Amino acid sequence: MNRFYFIFFLFQFGYSQQNFYEKWYSADTEHLPQNSVKSISPDKYGFIWMTTENGLVRFDGEKFKVYNSSNTNTVSNRFLYLSGNIQQDSLSSFTEDYSDNIFITNRKATKLKQKISKELTSEYDNKRFYLNHNNKNRLNFDLLYSKIHDTKGNYYLIEKNKISFFDKKGNTKSEVKHKYSSTNDYFLIKNELICMDPKGNYSLYKDKFLNLDKINIPTNSKIIYNYLSQQYFVCTNKKILLVKKTTNKLYLKTLHEQSNIRNYIPRCAYYDIKNNKLFIGTDNKGLTIITLNKFKVLTNKKNINNNYYSTIPISKNEFITAKGEIYNKDELVIDLKLNTLGNQYGITLDLQKNIWIQNDNKLIRFNKATNYKSHTIINFNLEVATIFCDSKNKIWIGFKNDSNKLAVVATINAYNKKPIPIFLKHIVEPVNFFAETEDHSILMAGKKTIITYNETNNKIKRIPTGKNDVRSIFICKDKNIWICTYSNGFSLLKNDIFYKLPYDTNLFLNSAHCINEDKDGHFWISTNKGLIEVDKKSLLKHLKDNSPIYYHHYDAKNGFLTNEFNGGCQPCNSTLENGYYIYPSLNGLVVFHPEKVNKILPSGDFYINEVETENKTIHFNDTLFTDRVNNRIEVKIDFPYYGNENNIHFEAKLQLGDNDKWTNLFNEKSISYTNLPPGNHTLFIRKLGDFSSKYQVKKITICVPFLYYETLWFKVFIFLLIAGLFIYTVRLRYNYIEKKNQELEQIIDERTNTLIKTVNTLKITKNNLTQEIIQQKKLIGTISHDIKSPLKFLTITAKHLNEKSLFLVDNSIKEETKVMHESANQLYRFVENLIDYSKIFIGHKDMNQQEKKNITWIINEKIKLFKSIAEANAVIITYKDFTTSQVIVNKKILNIIIHNLLDNATKNTVNGTITIEANTTKNKIYISIEDTGTGMPDEIRNYYINLHKNFETDKLAIQNYGFGLHMVLELLRLLKGDLKIYSKENIGTKVVIILDY
Repeated sequence: MNRFYFIFFLFQFGYSQQNFYEKWYSADTEHLPQNSVKSISPDKYGFIWMTTENGLVRFDGEKFKVYNSSNTNTVSNRFLYLSGNIQQDSLSSFTEDYSDNIFITNRKATKLKQKISKELTSEYDNKRFYLNHNNKNRLNFDLLYSKIHDTKGNYYLIEKNKISFFDKKGNTKSEVKHKYSSTNDYFLIKNELICMDPKGNYSLYKDKFLNLDKINIPTNSKIIYNYLSQQYFVCTNKKILLVKKTTNKLYLKTLHEQSNIRNYIPRCAYYDIKNNKLFIGTDNKGLTIITLNKFKVLTNKKNINNNYYSTIPISKNEFITAKGEIYNKDELVIDLKLNTLGNQYGITLDLQKNIWIQNDNKLIRFNKATNYKSHTIINFNLEVATIFCDSKNKIWIGFKNDSNKLAVVATINAYNKKPIPIFLKHIVEPVNFFAETEDHSILMAGKKTIITYNETNNKIKRIPTGKNDVRSIFICKDKNIWICTYSNGFSLLKNDIFYKLPYDTNLFLNSAHCINEDKDGHFWISTNKGLIEVDKKSLLKHLKDNSPIYYHHYDAKNGFLTNEFNGGCQPCNSTLENGYYIYPSLNGLVVFHPEKVNKILPSGDFYINEVETENKTIHFNDTLFTDRVNNRIEVKIDFPYYGNENNIHFEAKLQLGDNDKWTNLFNEKSISYTNLPPGNHTLFIRKLGDFSSKYQVKKITICVPFLYYETLWFKVFIFLLIAGLFIYTVRLRYNYIEKKNQELEQIIDERTNTLIKTVNTLKITKNNLTQEIIQQKKLIGTISHDIKSPLKFLTITAKHLNEKSLFLVDNSIKEETKVMHESANQLYRFVENLIDYSKIFIGHKDMNQQEKKNITWIINEKIKLFKSIAEANAVIITYKDFTTSQVIVNKKILNIIIHNLLDNATKNTVNGTITIEANTTKNKIYISIEDTGTGMPDEIRNYYINLHKNFETDKLAIQNYGFGLHMVLELLRLLKGDLKIYSKENIGTKVVIILDY
């Protein structure tokens, strides 16, 4: 009992943050067209509609779309109230004085063209008491003869002495005697008619009126009935209550309560049960949306600093902070003030419920036996980084980095009354987090490694962490190990490998503090930017097949005092036995039950039926037809969502080619394209809607018209035109060519006759040339017979004379006979060469008559021929043979060439030398004849060189320069040989011939 009073006293300074989030929208913030909101209702698709004094407004949770005279052609912008049927997608409203009848369907509002009947306006006036603008303190409308429609189209008719129930066709289904009173209130809940008097006594219509019970409606409360949603609100200065109905009973449920008196007067209201949001319209302050959260933030009202780190459960329904404060899920129970000035990064409980708290270089144990009034302090030389109690009641202590590389992990047996630390000398890495596996191995998070320590066999295994600067380790229900880091998100550690999970869209998971797992297998991850919920199955599936992951984000809009949660401590979250989770933050302790959290998932349907261009709005169904005038189009996505905008994940892909990729729209609800090419393009838009991590995909066809010159028929026309022009041009060309051919045929006929005459003439010429060649052959034969024979006889005679003169005494006669013999022999050889040369060019014989011959033999034969003449001129002829083997040459032609070159050298050399060299290199024969004679003038040398390069018979100057070298050049041309001449006057001449062999 004393404890009860003590706790009650402490409640005075224990403080729990109000569990709601309120946001205002008004004309001042440019959200609403005007601040007087007269009625509120959802439509079939989840959009919220409101009427104001300056337009009809549709709200999708983020943006307001206004319908007024500018886009609906209304006469007035002052709208009255909403009526109709939500389920049938049929809402309507009127403007002031019933000037315009506005029909709301398919998520948009249009003005009806037909005139408004008096019967319709009369019924509308009589409906006013149950439309959602009824906010009078006491009901005093005259409701007689009013029709109250249910959602199925049936209606109740209130008369003086009875209430009748009609079906939608107007047939009477039942009647109940009832005496009408203008002070009674008549309304529907769940399509059943309820009559309530001003004292709260109510009756329920069921074939007859059942006098049921009474509800206590607070005095001076304001009543608001939303006819379209059938919600009956009771508003006081601090509370908003909702009348709820069971089978035959009504009761009041508090939706919203605030500590201060409300500073506005509600005019209309709507409660979104699914999203747990309360929409309230006012007369002059606009719209407020109250999110009724299931998160609580606990703070100590007496403390200025409510920055929390480590917490740990101390009983089934209570937990203790590292400051020494004990809380339950609702409030501060007691402040033990165990650690008011020290750090809060580590706290643990041993199995005796002793509290261990780290404080810089100290570890303090507060003893349960003395109700935590006594304590034991253990001092260390190093700063304590973290503490942890394992299942064997052993306290593990990790220390920060030590420059001396001493042991930085110690253990204490918590069963010992006197705590004695034992250091693990084989672990020298600093440790900032401990975790225990199922087999009782201890995981230690170091700066660059994760250490696994098995106490049974004293084995240590180190796993490098790479880029993962580990902040905490979480072992989930299926024994998988998950790692949270400071700057690299979170990963699955399996088989000593880190499998990194992707970030959320906004990169909030870049710094992940710690993880907890609920009964549904969902992870709750605290970050510096709020709390993230994710389905573990989707994480594992992503690692298997790279499937998408849905991350659900909670932030200050869900009731937190700050988005920044705290990590870098142990434990960094706690779980009570009653299922509540505790996460420390920079401002308070966030407490919630994961099964009770209001999860507003973006799982609803979305719609793509509107496009904005540069100067107009286009509505369409599945196919959008654009023009080429508006180069930019913005495709709008209609999606009513009233949760955190960070949970919206839209992606779009426009198929223009084979490599089109999905574009992340983040939390935007539109995508723009500029200068789309002509043709039919398919636009895919998909949304990740809930923890199933499956996409909802929709597609539309965008038809961009071709300009006339881009159309197929125009291209076909141009093709046919070009083809016709081509055919016409070909035809003209054909006619022209045909005419030219006729002219050419005539010319050809004339020239053919001429050619025939010429051919006949050539035949005659050929015969004459043949006869001339025959005569030349006969001439050569005659020369051979008539000249060669006497020359040969003369040579033989000169030889005999020379031989006879050897016996004479007179030396001059010897010399003369010798010269005569050699001259006769030389003349004979010259004539023989000339005849061979003539035979070659006249008969074209012996051109290819090649044989394997020794060059030395040919050259020596010529040296013998010219030796006497050379000696007569005091000339010495030498020969140098560098050939390696016999070569295949035309002996006759080579004889003539060497003969002429040696003859020229002998003629032009007196008292000198003639050197002949022969060499073979790379299938070529090099024969050079070099003399020391008079040399060759430059004019003659250039003449022969140019003649060799460009041999033209008609330019020969034989009469000026002799016949010998011309004969050599002609023969070299026939053999495809080459000639080089090197000469200087009065020094000598060197002639080199080059032949293939």
